Amino acid sequence: MAKKQVLVSVTGWSQSGEEEKPDTVRLLTTGTLSGEKEGWRIDYTETQPDNQAHDVTLTMDGGVVTMQRAGAFSTSMVFEKGRRFEGSYVTPFGALDMGVYATQVKYQVDDESVGEVNLKYQLDLQGQFAAMHELHIKFCPAGKS
Repeated sequence: MAKKQVLVSVTGWSQSGEEEKPDTVRLLTTGTLSGEKEGWRIDYTETQPDNQAHDVTLTMDGGVVTMQRAGAFSTSMVFEKGRRFEGSYVTPFGALDMGVYATQVKYQVDDESVGEVNLKYQLDLQGQFAAMHELHIKFCPAGKS
């Protein structure tokens, strides 16, 4: 499949304590979808409230989702249900050790290039629990709703 322009909706929640109200982040942007059958790739640019832009590449293959984020705050994360991934979170102030343990990894893409990715995971920084996260990404061909 050739690259197809898609509208991308990202909604994320994070909660660091049971008593704490979850933080919610929403983003609506455009990107490109490529791939076929089990192997898909979405590329989009995430713009933060401070106008910093980060290029995000999301790959979905064989039940595993990989997210690479480039920019001032960059990382690479692998989401595979029941498995822990260790890497680093690079900031302008230095790198932090990071661990990701995925409790839910689901994705689907239909013949019309409409799909979604649903992730739930625990994030650790410097060996300490940081927060529980949920990430929902929906996409459809640009021009459709």
